[in-house]
Amino acid sequence: MSIIKLLTKKLERTIFTTPSHNQKPIFSQEYASFYKHDFSEIDGFDNLQNPVNSILMAQGIVSDILKTKQSFFVVQGATTAILAAMKTLINPADRVLVARNCHKSVYNGLILTAGMVDWFVPETDEKWGIYTTIDPKKLESTLELNQYKVFIMTSPTYEGINSNIAKISEICKKHDVYLIVDEAHGALYNFSDKLPKTAIEQGADVSVNSLHKSAGALNQTAILNISANIKNIHTTAFQNSLNLFQTSSPSYPLLANIEACINYLNSKNGIKDIENLILEIEKLKSELKRFGIIFYEDDNHDPTKILLRKEGISGFDLSDTLFNDFNIEDEMNNQNSCLYLTGIGTSKQKLEKLKSALKKVKTNPSFELQNIDFQPYPIVKMQPVNAYNKDFIYVNKNDALLKVSNKMILPYPPGIGLLYPGEAIQKWHLDYLNNDVEIIA
Repeated sequence: MSIIKLLTKKLERTIFTTPSHNQKPIFSQEYASFYKHDFSEIDGFDNLQNPVNSILMAQGIVSDILKTKQSFFVVQGATTAILAAMKTLINPADRVLVARNCHKSVYNGLILTAGMVDWFVPETDEKWGIYTTIDPKKLESTLELNQYKVFIMTSPTYEGINSNIAKISEICKKHDVYLIVDEAHGALYNFSDKLPKTAIEQGADVSVNSLHKSAGALNQTAILNISANIKNIHTTAFQNSLNLFQTSSPSYPLLANIEACINYLNSKNGIKDIENLILEIEKLKSELKRFGIIFYEDDNHDPTKILLRKEGISGFDLSDTLFNDFNIEDEMNNQNSCLYLTGIGTSKQKLEKLKSALKKVKTNPSFELQNIDFQPYPIVKMQPVNAYNKDFIYVNKNDALLKVSNKMILPYPPGIGLLYPGEAIQKWHLDYLNNDVEIIA
């Protein structure tokens, strides 16, 4: 029996178990349906930490759909999936190569695993102010010079830019390096030929999908995918790692939501919704290009991530204008551009509102676009596990140059660190620091 059917089946019993709300809203009537299906691991229900019935079956069906050896349901976000993948593959003192545009959860994973990090800087686009792809040639040169256990990267990026995972996977396998791909923003890729191929299809050992970002599921829903071609690791090792981080009281409504989400995406209606979304975005772009709107586009870009700029106005000012005058909020913006995320639930009317607003934004012909300066290559003075919980002191910002930071500088979104604990504070960082700076004593 599926998780969904299990939760909707009428129980002919009186239960004295957690949760204490007894499947009825006590103080939040508007969430009545959520309460109705919120159970614990009562008799006949499955256990996420050792699934043998409905959860096991649901995960098996999703695994078949996603073409993986095993896909694990995660109810605490892609962060937990990333931590579990790292814990499974990385032992203390293992050398780990990490793309610098990875989410902060990877840094946290380095603390938990005691992995020894080297950073790999992706290509950049100064006009858009974004990281782009991993250069396979540069990666191979790095792997030839150093012996790593794991390479961790993000694809697609927050802005929808996909690297050549097939080539990167080939290089990693050549050097016996496990490849973990944070594919949080690529949860729709299995379901449309108009979207890039998935990381698993291209040879990654492990990938992570976040279902709430584009696939229409609730916050905290995610999937950890294991490739059928992964070597020397049994999938039970990933289950054991998940059990370290994931709650022993999982939300059954969230589990059912994961199951329902993948089932819908794999249905005729779900596939049609994705196709229609891409078509409407193509129409939006075609019309707005006549109004001075420039879109980020390349052959391997995810079209559901609308990254744009408008001639005659900065990205910051465009974001403020759309928010203040048209009640439209972007996902992220920088000096030059704005990012508008779409997904399975993005309606034609919503896109029409964005299109109409962008046409009306006033611009200044004298405005000149400035290239964005990226952070320098990090100087790692202390590994993450060693920097964690170190004693610290405060110094004046003017005295902080080349001191070892005890704080994380991290704009969110996208959750990519500009400076992590254990790294030297360089001149570039000073503009982002307060007057008093926390450094390791």
